[in-house]
Amino acid sequence: MAKVSLRSLEKAPRTDPPAGSSGTIETRALFDRAGDPIHAHAHALAPGAALQISGSPSDKVVYVWKGSVEGKGARLDAGSNIIAEYGATLTVTGGAEGATLIEFGTATRLDYAGKGGHLHLLPADRVPRIEKTANLEIGSALFADSRCPTCTVWLHETEMRNVDDPVDIHSHSEDELIFVTGGSIRLGNAIHGPGAALFVAADTNYGFSTGPEGLSFINFRPSSPTYSSADGKLVLNEADFFIANVGKPQFLELAD
Repeated sequence: MAKVSLRSLEKAPRTDPPAGSSGTIETRALFDRAGDPIHAHAHALAPGAALQISGSPSDKVVYVWKGSVEGKGARLDAGSNIIAEYGATLTVTGGAEGATLIEFGTATRLDYAGKGGHLHLLPADRVPRIEKTANLEIGSALFADSRCPTCTVWLHETEMRNVDDPVDIHSHSEDELIFVTGGSIRLGNAIHGPGAALFVAADTNYGFSTGPEGLSFINFRPSSPTYSSADGKLVLNEADFFIANVGKPQFLELAD
C-alpha cells in the first residue's frame, strides 16, 4: 500500500453490514482492501436499525458522527465513542433520527494489542475537550488514549478554526487514519471536505492546510503515537501531551 492514500465516503463502495446487524443500514468501505493495514467503514443506520460491533479480528473504535444510537441502555449522541475490544460484541440501535457511525480497526490483530474482552462507552458529555490547545485556535478532544490495560487503540479529534492555516511537515510513529468531519483539508492544490479519509503510514513525513472554512477531523491510530517534526527537533509523546492538556477519557465500563 502507498505510504499516503486518500479515499472519500462519497465514492466508497457499498458492502454488507456486519454479521448480526438488522434493519436498514448502508455500509461503505473506506479502507478494507488487501494490504490496507487500517480498516475503516461508515455505517448509516435508519431509525431502529441494529448494528453489531464486534472486536474481530481486532479491537474496534466507533465514533458517532451524526445522529444518535443506544447500546446497553446508554444513549450515545453525536461526538460519542465506543470501543469493542478483541472478543467483545455490542449491538447499538439507531435513534429517532438515525445515525452515521465511523468504525476503525486494524486488518489483523497486532502483537502488542491488549488482551481484550471489554466494552467501553464514552457518551459525548463525558469526552474530555478543550477549546484551545497551547493558546492556539485549535480545539481538541480525546476518545481513546492507548492507556487502557486491555486495549491499545487511540482516537482523538482536532478542530482547527483558522482558515488556510498550514500544518508543518511532521510524522507519527504509528499508522494513522484521518477522517474529515467538518470544514475541509487542503492537500496540495486539492480541497477535500467531510467524508474524506486520509491514510498515512508510520514514520512518513507529511503536511496539509485547513480549507476556507477551517477543518475538523478525527484521527485513529492502533497504539500510542509519538509526534516528530520533520527536522527532528521536536519529539512528543502524544498520549502524555493529550492527557496533560485535554484530560483522560472516563469510560462507562460494561460487561460484554
